[in-house]
Amino acid sequence: MPHVSCPACGGKSYSKAVGKHSLLFRELYYKCRNPDACGMEFVVEMTAVRTVKPTRFPRPMHRLPMTTWLPAANDRAANDDAPPPPPEAAPAALNE
Repeated sequence: MPHVSCPACGGKSYSKAVGKHSLLFRELYYKCRNPDACGMEFVVEMTAVRTVKPTRFPRPMHRLPMTTWLPAANDRAANDDAPPPPPEAAPAALNE
């Protein structure tokens, strides 16, 4: 599970459960580990938002917008500064 800091005190937190999920979405329930007994519990949402390498499967179940990959895979990456490109129209075979 990804490391997430507590939004209340900034301490370490751990994932204690998984909530709703689908192929593109998941909820993770976290609890603060602050030794000063913060104890906050919160929910983190994980969502697939774009593709950086196309799939090898001929008919993917979901189509995400394609973006250019940059080495810095974080919120400050240059490819995160611009709005996402409009989605491409699906080929007629996928709409059947």
